Order: sequence, then structure tokens, then C-alpha cells
Amino acid sequence: MDGHMAGGNGTRGSAASFRGLAARWTLLGCLGAVSLLLRPVPVLASALLAPAVGTADGATQGTRIADPPSPAAALFANPAGLVQFDTITTNGDLGLGWGIGRIEASMPPTYDETNNMLAAIPDLGVSIPYGERWRFAFGSYGSTGSTFDYDADVSAGVPDFFSETMIMAFPVGVAYRLTDQIAVGAGVETLYGQLRTHFTLEDLPFRYKIYGVGLQGIVGLAVRPAESWGVGLSVRVPGRIWMDGSMPVPGAGRQDVSVDLMMPTQVFLGATWHCTRRLTVSGSIRFTDASTLGDSTIEYELTPQANIGFIPEAKDEWRLALGAEYALRERLTLRLGASWASSIVGTAGMSPLVWDGNDAKISIGVGQRYEHWAFDAMAGYLFPTERRVSAEEALVLPGEYSMQGGIVSFGVTYRY
Repeated sequence: MDGHMAGGNGTRGSAASFRGLAARWTLLGCLGAVSLLLRPVPVLASALLAPAVGTADGATQGTRIADPPSPAAALFANPAGLVQFDTITTNGDLGLGWGIGRIEASMPPTYDETNNMLAAIPDLGVSIPYGERWRFAFGSYGSTGSTFDYDADVSAGVPDFFSETMIMAFPVGVAYRLTDQIAVGAGVETLYGQLRTHFTLEDLPFRYKIYGVGLQGIVGLAVRPAESWGVGLSVRVPGRIWMDGSMPVPGAGRQDVSVDLMMPTQVFLGATWHCTRRLTVSGSIRFTDASTLGDSTIEYELTPQANIGFIPEAKDEWRLALGAEYALRERLTLRLGASWASSIVGTAGMSPLVWDGNDAKISIGVGQRYEHWAFDAMAGYLFPTERRVSAEEALVLPGEYSMQGGIVSFGVTYRY
């Protein structure tokens, strides 16, 4: 670090003290992005990774890998599923996700804070057939407006900090029907991410916005061995988002801030069984190579001692889900879903803005179809989850971390 930052010009304490606090509060201020950068809903699926896209897909917890219920859901989970849309099909959904996170720190003992999270979750998908075998699609999904805002606690020696993030994906995809039973698909999505944050570190204000674009791809397979059931398999290949910006440093001008966020590999496997004329059940398993997120480093040009992994102690995720759909009437469908996902943040990587738990959640939805139109609604709930971090393991604050949350969503589909 430059001498003026280590000893004077408004900063206090030794360089070693600054390095320790810089690592801690940089983590708090900057890693708030992850809960939205990696998922459209701020409180579901390991509390960090997206479980599904769209209202109907969310109601069954994203289990329809073999035959996704909308073009947007197919672009997200398995582009081979686009072959089921024989006419031009469009869908649009808008969800509202909420979460309540609480930290009861055992050291300092006076720190007890609650954070309310809120995010809008839009998506759009369009599928266009070309002949009998080809399907082309494009869309968008993501989230906006998630804010983490903690007040300072002077008695506990904790400064205030703020983080607001946005991430949007713009996928395009293609599917091809090899036979009546087998289809393949592929897609690529352009990503846009933005993080705005500010906090104070020993009188040095960290205030900046970083943003940038990225790319990620997916390939998929859909097989229907019999009329009553199908199987879907897809792989989301590694991707990356390049985010950068700058921030003022008193007495030193400006410093660059950047992170090359490595988006993890994901493997989706699911099956759908049409048990009877009215009842359909589905299930899915998903693996996410989330440990690679620990290899992405937030870098500061003039204060490299503050550099830190995007998710320290990141772990891989396993997610299991079950869904059911029952036709109450010919065109009125009830949907149910349940899922469990492992945490991806290791205990030693927990902080007030980057933490999760092994989560369990349920969802319920209803869909009404007409000749060309379909309307869907759903609600989901994340059961309260808690994690305790000991003083020996704590990265920032030891104590008890707990959260709960939910989502409501509404969608419209039109088939020409």
C-alpha cells in the first residue's frame, strides 16, 4: 500500500490492521452481488442459485427438464425442449421475491441486524418453428432492484454499508428434432451484470459501481421413449462475466476495481411421467460446480491487500426437486413442487452479505388455458434456515445467521 494510505491522509492504524479490516469489509461490501448475479430470485435454491425461470416452471420447482413449460424455461434449463412448441409461442412473467435475513453476532455481542431483501424477477421467451424439425428461440430473464442496506452500529464498531445489484441474461437457442422420440438443442446467452456499493473503511470511503457483459452456453437432449414419459439432460458450460469500474481514493486519484466472475458448470437431469389423463409427476437432479466461484477474485488496483475471492470457501451444490400437476378441469391445472438444495458457502466464508444454508422449499400454482392464451400464478416459500459460525471459523462475524423468504409470480403465454 502507498505510504499516504497506510499512515496518513485520513486513515488510521497500522498497515497490518488495515489489511485485516480491508479484507473483511471489502467482502461485505462487494460480495453482496453474488446472491443476484447467480440467480433470479434472492432467497431460493441454496439462497444463491436460480431454481427455475417462469411462473409455471417455478410452481413445479423447475422439474420439467424433459419438456419445459415455456420458451423461457427451455432456454434456461434445456433448449431441446423447444421442439414441443409447434406454433409461434411467446411467454412473459413477472415475479416478486422477498427475503428476511438476520444476524445475531456473538462478537461483538451488541450486533443484531435484520436485512429485508426485495427483487423484481421478469422473464420473456419467444419460440419460432421452422419446418417440422427446427425451433429457434430468444428471450431474457434476470432480476432487478435487490438492495442490501445495513446501518452502522457504533457500539459494536461496525460501519454501515450498502450494495445494490442487477443481472440480466439474454439467451438465444435452437432445437432440432432428430426423430419423433429424440431432440437436441443448444443456446448461448449474453449476460449483463452491475454492482453498486459503498461503505467506509477507517475513514476511507469505498464507493463505486462496476458493470460489464459476459457469455455462457448450454446444450441439451430430450428423449421420449414412450408417449407417457420423457427424460431431459442438459449441461450449462463454464462462462464468465467481466465487470470493472473505478473508485476515488483520497490523495491518490482513482483506482480500478474489477472481477472476472467465472460462471459455473451445471448439469440438469429430469424426467416427466404422465401417470393418468389428469396427473403428471416430474423430478429433477441438478449439480452445480459452484466451487469455481472461489477462484474469481475482486481486485483493487491501489489496495491489492483487499483483494478476495468472490465466494471464499465456495462449495459445489446438489439440488433435488419433485413436482406434480393435476387437471382440476380440462383446462385448469393445479401445480405443486418441493425441493432441497445444499449450501454453497462454506462456514469459513460466511459474511453478512454472502451466506446461505441447506434450504427446503415448497410451491403451489395454478394455470388456466384457453384456445390461444394461458395464464399462470404461483407462490413459493423458503422454510427458515439457520447456520451458526464459531469464533474460530468466522471470516467476519461469529454468531447465528438465519433467513426465510418467498416469491409470488404471474405469467402469460400466447400460442399463435
